[in-house]
Amino acid sequence: MKTLAIETSCDDTSLAIVSEENGNFQVEDILAYSQIQEHQKFGGVVPELASRLHSEKIIAILQSLGLERIKDVDFISVTTEPGLPGSLVVGKTVASLLGEFYQKEAVPVYHIWGHVFSILLERNIQDLKLPMVILTASGGHNDIYLIEDQSAQTPKKSDFPQWEYAGFKITKLGWTLDDAAGECFDKVSRMLGGPYPGGVWISEKARLGKPNPLVNFKRIFLAHEKYEFSFSGMKSQVSFLLEKLKKDGVELTEELICDIAYDFQEAVVEVLAKKLVQAAEEYGAQTLGLAGGVSANERISEVIHQLLDKKKLGISFLSPVKKLYSTDNGAMIGVAGLLAKR
Repeated sequence: MKTLAIETSCDDTSLAIVSEENGNFQVEDILAYSQIQEHQKFGGVVPELASRLHSEKIIAILQSLGLERIKDVDFISVTTEPGLPGSLVVGKTVASLLGEFYQKEAVPVYHIWGHVFSILLERNIQDLKLPMVILTASGGHNDIYLIEDQSAQTPKKSDFPQWEYAGFKITKLGWTLDDAAGECFDKVSRMLGGPYPGGVWISEKARLGKPNPLVNFKRIFLAHEKYEFSFSGMKSQVSFLLEKLKKDGVELTEELICDIAYDFQEAVVEVLAKKLVQAAEEYGAQTLGLAGGVSANERISEVIHQLLDKKKLGISFLSPVKKLYSTDNGAMIGVAGLLAKR
């Protein structure tokens, strides 16, 4: 099977052609337009601007991908939720028009399932050993899911949202109570004089940083909320530290900025990794997954590997094979669509 996939949930206009044969998921082509530069001056995504740019760019991207290739796909996959309403409308409208013109079914895809199954891109479905516990983390979401075979007899807990999708039973074990990790990276970057988005910048600074007695951020584990997250407190800790340093007359040197970035990243990564591995251990996971924009952060993968080795759990670890597949992209929507139609 082969699908044309469309992703316009936020500020990336991305189209891809993804195929599946004998359980192998291949990205035949992927093109995208990132709106980051247009939104940087505002320090965040402006919804009205995002939808207008999607409208302006999507047809040109489609033409570059090749309109003649649409007749060879079996169906069209399109993100329908969640996301910015105006941005989603652009993708859904184009998918509907193409579907009508080429007589192809437009298959709706839940954006988060795209992230969850992005780990299968350029892999075989046999690489996914169930049950799997996966963390999806980005600027807009921060969730832990348990993925099981649909026939699994795991009791449904009333406080855990649960879905059935593409032969899988998906249970949401935890979520963020306020800011997502990626959003926190963006805000702390701004506090330290960095750009938007701030994830890559923070990581680069952290790589140059080191432990510093002036910087000691608390790790926020939420003892009574086993798999929930709260990162607004991390943002507040950085803000309070900067105020204290200024009050004490301590110069915010480049070295100190790197040290702050280092301990901030360590604090966030430690919480994400420990909760993920704890969930994998509790639910007897055979696979541990990491997806979403934050999965492009090399440090979180390092810490997860360290924890798995330390605990000797023997769990396989899967994350997107390319950083391109970590951020919002058409390919992940394609693999989720293909799974739904298998």
